[in-house]
Amino acid sequence: MTKIELTPAFLIHRRMYQGSSLLLDFFTRHYGKIRLVARGARSNKTSLQMFQCLNISFKGRSELKNLTDWESSDQPRRLLGNDLVLAMYTNELLSRLLPEGEKHQKVFDGYWNYLGVINDQSDTEKEYSLRLFENLLLEELGYGIEFNKDSKGSPIDSELDYQFQEYKGFVVKADGNIPGEALLVVDDGKNDYLGINHLAILKKINRKRLRSILGEKPLKSRELFFVN
Repeated sequence: MTKIELTPAFLIHRRMYQGSSLLLDFFTRHYGKIRLVARGARSNKTSLQMFQCLNISFKGRSELKNLTDWESSDQPRRLLGNDLVLAMYTNELLSRLLPEGEKHQKVFDGYWNYLGVINDQSDTEKEYSLRLFENLLLEELGYGIEFNKDSKGSPIDSELDYQFQEYKGFVVKADGNIPGEALLVVDDGKNDYLGINHLAILKKINRKRLRSILGEKPLKSRELFFVN
C-alpha cells in the first residue's frame, strides 16, 4: 500500500464526489499531478485552499488514493479580480497539460514563485511573469523554443521579419508579423526593455504553441475575463 506523509502540494482543481466527499487534483513537488479523494471534506470546517502551498498526506492501494491529512506550509493569498483569473488560468494549464504522476519540480517551483509575486506587480510585470511561466511549462513538457534562432538554426536577425510555425519555429518571411528585433528583446529577458508590443507578440506566439497541444477545447478561465 502506498503511504505518503506531508509532501508539498498545491490544490489545482476540485469537484464534488459521492455526496459528502471531494475529488481533488493536486500538483505535488515530488509526485507530479495526482488525484485524491477527500472523504467527508465537504462538511469539514477546515477548507482546502487553492494558491497556497500545503503539506498533504495520502494513502491507498488503488489508483485513486485517499487524502488523509493536510497542513498549510505557506502564507494565505487573497487573490482578487484579474489576479484571481490569472492564477485560475495557470491552474487550468497545469490540470490540462501535466501528465499524471510525472514529477516536474522546476514547474512546481516556478508556479509557487509566480503566485508569490503577482499581487505586488504592475500589469505589465504580471503579463511578463505569466508568459515566463508558460515558457517554463512548455519547455519542461518538451515544447521549448529558442527565441534567438530561426527554424534553420541561424541567429535571429534584428533587421528581418519572421513568422512562427508550429513544429518548425521562426521562419523568415518578407511579410512576417514578428520583427527579429522583438524576438531578440524577448530572448534577452530583461523586463526593462520589454514594451507592450513585445508582450503582445510573445502572447500570440505562446497562444499558438499552447493551442497545438491543448487542442480545440477552450480554456474555461478565459471565459471570465479576456486578459490572457
